[in-house]
Amino acid sequence: MKKYGFFFILSALLLTACSSCDFLFNNNKQKDTEPVYTPNYAWQLKLDGRRIGSQPYTEGRYFYLIEYLSDTKAVQLVKIDMETGRYVWKAEALNDGLEWYSSNIVKVDNKLYFMRPNSGLIYCYAENDGKLLARIQIGTTEAEAIHNRCSFKTIVTDGTALYWGSAGEPGSISAHLLKLDLDTIDYTQNEAIQIRVPRSLYTKADWRQCIFWSAPIIDDNMLYFNTYNRNYPDGYSTLVAIDLQSETVKWEKQLSGVAGTTLNTLLVRDDILYVINSSLLRVNKHTGDILTRYDSEENSTEHPATTPSPSLCGIGYDNGRLYYTTICSSDAHSQTGIPEKFIYSLVCIDAKTLKFLWGFHPVSGTSSTYPVVKDGKAYIVTHIDGLRVFDAKTGKLLGVDKSIIAWGDEANVLYKDCFIFFNTNFKTNRATLCAIRV
Repeated sequence: MKKYGFFFILSALLLTACSSCDFLFNNNKQKDTEPVYTPNYAWQLKLDGRRIGSQPYTEGRYFYLIEYLSDTKAVQLVKIDMETGRYVWKAEALNDGLEWYSSNIVKVDNKLYFMRPNSGLIYCYAENDGKLLARIQIGTTEAEAIHNRCSFKTIVTDGTALYWGSAGEPGSISAHLLKLDLDTIDYTQNEAIQIRVPRSLYTKADWRQCIFWSAPIIDDNMLYFNTYNRNYPDGYSTLVAIDLQSETVKWEKQLSGVAGTTLNTLLVRDDILYVINSSLLRVNKHTGDILTRYDSEENSTEHPATTPSPSLCGIGYDNGRLYYTTICSSDAHSQTGIPEKFIYSLVCIDAKTLKFLWGFHPVSGTSSTYPVVKDGKAYIVTHIDGLRVFDAKTGKLLGVDKSIIAWGDEANVLYKDCFIFFNTNFKTNRATLCAIRV
């Protein structure tokens, strides 16, 4: 969205907060004429608290989650059976005063890892019983560990190491891509804090060219990431591919006019690397060559709003189409000058041409969740506008359950024939993990 830049992003985030207050105290914006959707529940699990700002991890029939325990300052790692909707185990509560901050969870062999960014500690737990196996300080001193922490709560793994973009120097947003080899960890020390120093795989002499606001991804032993364009809408971000076997840069491309501000901006399908940001791009993942580019809001009077939310949880893909949420609330037109008919908070685009196919006009606030597509229907749980079901091909609204709400930044899960999502009670600050048959 070249024309409006960060003023639009900040405005949209403020509008989200205002819309949240409107929902809690005056829900008059909800449309009574919308068709009703009645979920067919497979199970519902009332959580001990609610999901914090890290994304869960799923594998097989199991769902791994870091919960914030209501009325405490503690969090706990839990394992949930998606067949039965029951807890398998709950790890011992972790109370380090940083209840809101954890990275996502990754799994290697029979071990689970996540980072507590504010302290610069990595925790490792046994997958079978939730026992704490190791605590790793990623630096020789606490200050160095905080320097090395992950910037935006995302770590990735190739099965032998953990990778993340660091927070950089204290007081700045400079960054490096760091690697920690897992074979350097002693898994018999349990509570003892081990000191390990990660290695830098990518940096620049000019820190302005190496700022991470987006999460890296790994595909076929290649690690991809996009840097932040601090001069947006002028300047450029850099799209980088690193060969993890040789630890060398395979290619890097300067992307003019791409902001690099979206959290989960990358998706790989076959030989294509998609960049979903201020501009939409299809890139040859082997060479970095741009195959298709769509600058969606270059002319705001003719193009729909398709710039993704900065905190986008993920991009849905189905049958040659991409689905994701934008930064737009129902009041975005008054803030940006984009005609109201072009304001969408959920969009579907053609995965080959990157052209807009259909969108959902927001009723109230924005959403950073992403839709799950199953048997021709797209399901999404919004921040304020309820559980919504669309015809995945046409975008026709099939139904809404307005009793279901969420914080808007959760990653939804499709497990077999069940759509699994969080339903949040803002009064009790607790959530219910729900599975509905779809």
